[in-house]
Amino acid sequence: MRTKPPPRRRTLVATAFAALVATALLVGAPAAQANQNPTLEIDYDAVGTTHIGAQVDSSMAIGPSVLESTLDLTNGHIVGGSLAIPAQTMNFDIFGIPAQAKVTMTQVGPLTGAIVPTDQLGKSRLSSTVAYDIKLSDVKAKVFGVWWPLAVGSRCHTAEPVDITASTPEGEFFTVNGGGRVTSTYTIGSFTGCAALNFFDIPGFFPWFGSIPINALVPGTDNTLELQIANPRAGTA
Repeated sequence: MRTKPPPRRRTLVATAFAALVATALLVGAPAAQANQNPTLEIDYDAVGTTHIGAQVDSSMAIGPSVLESTLDLTNGHIVGGSLAIPAQTMNFDIFGIPAQAKVTMTQVGPLTGAIVPTDQLGKSRLSSTVAYDIKLSDVKAKVFGVWWPLAVGSRCHTAEPVDITASTPEGEFFTVNGGGRVTSTYTIGSFTGCAALNFFDIPGFFPWFGSIPINALVPGTDNTLELQIANPRAGTA
């Protein structure tokens, strides 16, 4: 049975890792191949929330998850990485009627960005960009205490990947050996492959709503994200 190392040992390990990163960023490390900058794999814990605006106007948890990053030790660029976001159920209203949907965000392409030094010693700012395909499924509406399925189809997703650029808020900092907070405002475009949310599927209830297309509810520019990145350690990739 594995046991956690004592606090003093954990502190020493964390300090050694921080020293390794700081030293590598300052002096670099031998490249694995000629003309290739040295890199370091670093994993972080990541947890936060996103708020979807437009007609949805609701928040959803992001994570907990693991942010995997590949850092170029020569210039501080993030040259690869991933942030897997577990599927979540989002609760919202459709014109006053409680509703919910399963939201699945699948990363499309690598995570990239940079850790940019500031004029304060040891403190930097992070900027990163990653794209996700957003899929909606299991949409339901609650009428008289009963959840009624509103068939949206099995292929309802964003027509184009959603680009999310997150960065350290003004006045805050990000450190490689400590992490930090990042925020973003991003746009969700049109969906494709979606059946309309047809309230006629609920016999006798609210027939005047008729068929409500997803593209009348979700797409918009006023979506926000906040993520706390912490607990750096050597990457497993």
